[in-house]
Parts: sequence; C-alpha cells; structure tokens
Amino acid sequence: MSEGQESPGNACIVVLGMHRSGTSALTGMLSMLGADPGHALMPAHEQVNPKGFWEHEDIVAIHERLLEALKSFWHDERALPDNWPHSPVSLPFRHQIMEVLRSDFAHKSLWIVKDPRMCRLLPLWFHLLRELACHPKFILVLRHPGEVASSLEKRDGLPVELSCLLWLSHMLEAEYQTRGSRRVFVSYSGLLQDWRHTVADIAQCLDIVWPISTDEASSAIEVFLDPSLRHFSSARQLPAHPACQLALKGFELLSEISPDPLQLDRLRTQTAELVKLVGPWSNQLQHCERQVRMLTLFEMESAVLNSEIRRIKSTVSWQITKPLRFVWNMLLRLSPSRRS
Repeated sequence: MSEGQESPGNACIVVLGMHRSGTSALTGMLSMLGADPGHALMPAHEQVNPKGFWEHEDIVAIHERLLEALKSFWHDERALPDNWPHSPVSLPFRHQIMEVLRSDFAHKSLWIVKDPRMCRLLPLWFHLLRELACHPKFILVLRHPGEVASSLEKRDGLPVELSCLLWLSHMLEAEYQTRGSRRVFVSYSGLLQDWRHTVADIAQCLDIVWPISTDEASSAIEVFLDPSLRHFSSARQLPAHPACQLALKGFELLSEISPDPLQLDRLRTQTAELVKLVGPWSNQLQHCERQVRMLTLFEMESAVLNSEIRRIKSTVSWQITKPLRFVWNMLLRLSPSRRS
C-alpha cells in the first residue's frame, strides 16, 4: 500500500461548522448515502431541529464535560488553555471518546461524526483518529454569519456580536487545524439549492464512493432537505461592530475557491486580539449569569418546598395529629435537658 493510501475500513468523515450552520442537514443527508453516524443519536427537537441533530449523544456529552473541566462551554469565545489536549484534565475524556469510537465505529467501512464543538476540540481528535489508524476526511460547512446570528438569537438569546465572534472562532480554528488534510468547503445555501451537486463535489474532493447511490437515496433526501425549515434564508444587516465586520470578512475569504491562508492567518490574529479585549468582560458576564441561574434555581426550589408544606398541612392526617404535636412540643419544653 503506497504512502497516503487508506486501508479499507477506516474511512471517517468529520463535519465541521458553527452551531446553526446546516451541519445537521448535511450529516443527515450523507447518512442516507451510507455514512454511518452510529446508533446513539441525539433525539430530534421539534422546535429546534425537527429532522434531527445527527450527533452521537455519548460523544456530545463527553465534549460538554470536557469543556466544563477546561472551564469553558459551547458558547465561550475565549481560546482553550495552552496545551490542553495533553493536560491531565483532558486524559479521562480522551479515553472515554476512544471507548465510544471503538465500540461504535471500529468495523464500519464509512462512518461520520459531527458536533460543532469539534471545531475547537480538533487537536484532541487528531490524536484519537491517529490512534485508530483512521484517515479523516473533513467537510467545513459555511453559512452566512448573519443567518447564524439570527438563528442563535432566536434559540439561545445570544447577542449578534457574540454570535459573530463565535462564528469566527469556530470557523477559523476549523480551517487552520485541517490545513494539509483532505477537506472540502460546502455552502449551506448551495446544499439546499442543489444537493446533488454538493454530494458529487464532496465525493470528488474527498475521494469517496457512497455505499448508497444518489438515485437510490434521492426520494428520502428530497423529503429530508425541506427548504421551509430554513427560517433565516436571507442574511441580516450586521451592525458595525468589529466582531461582525471580521465575520463578514471571514465568510468572504472562506467562500473563495482557494482561501488565502495568509489573509486567514491575519484574520485569526485580529480575532484573537478582539477576544482578549472582550474576554474579561465576557468572563464577568458569565459569572453574573451563573449567579442569576443559581438564584433562580433556589427560588424555584423554595417555591416547590413551600407548596409541598401547604399541601401537607391541608391533609386530614396533619389536622388529626395536630394535638399530638402540641403535646410533644410541651413535653420537650418541660424536659430537664431543655431546662438546663
């Protein structure tokens, strides 16, 4: 087998993109062409992703715990700590992901994994895929940052400026980490307009033969790719905030046939500088939000407890035992231990 040629049974497609960028639509479609996403898929959500997220539930849960251990979260624009993939904190999660991969994908001829968090966690995944002797093929999904911001504002209430900064950090990191790897850029709007062209482009760029032909899968794909589910089909007018303007520049660069790495590196530097400026404020804001959530939870628990107390006091048994409780309290007051 020549250098760079892949051994049979170890082909993996990694779908990368910012949250709300169409990665679910692409992954679901490719699964209909025979790319196996695993059996433990996250259930669909009628109000968010009625056609499914197409994310491996166990892998997403491990990613969430890993980010929490690194004192981060999915909507954190700040960079992860230096050398985090090799830190003792990351080691248990690395083992957990490897267990899932060996259990679910070890004998698959073509499998696919997708989670927007992977844009930031790619350094760890490169180690995992090397350990599996797997040669990954990357698909980077591009959606206009204005559309992403509108979707995140509706779903999570995120400010447009933060969404643009998150879009930048996810997409620029995914682009940088996959340089030199076999990859292809896919437009979300192009996918919905002509999915056959998108499928053919992916197959050609990544050298993939789909286990199920497009003719066989076409009926299911046509039903699955429902254009009406794209609620933000036109890009909003983004404000003149540095994060928004940098995101527009990033979208322009990444949409080119051959993105210029030098310009993208300059954009990464500008984005990192902006993150350093807003990072302390963002950290303080997140702290305040955590305090508010804790207070809200306390108030909810207090309300439930008071409601339960009122319910118990209204029962017949509580009313019947009232004289006994009175006598017991009197005995406690008169006991020698109490008087001393």
